[in-house]
Amino acid sequence: MTEKRYWKNSEPYHLVEVLLEGNSIVFKDWFDSGKDPNRYDWSFEEFLDGKGKSDIEYHLGSLDYQEILNEVKKKFRER
Repeated sequence: MTEKRYWKNSEPYHLVEVLLEGNSIVFKDWFDSGKDPNRYDWSFEEFLDGKGKSDIEYHLGSLDYQEILNEVKKKFRER
């Protein structure tokens, strides 16, 4: 089974992406595609402590949050 490293939610005029890069989670939030996104980077430790949970649940839903959390836990154990 391949690991998932990318999640997104696209609405008219609004795009949210969550990526696993290295040992961190990158959250990008665009309200205008012609501009740079709001970007937040959380380490695995910060994410496991709850940082970013409300942002991800609000934009992507709790199921995607749980999927991302499970991937992070798996990657964290591999380190």
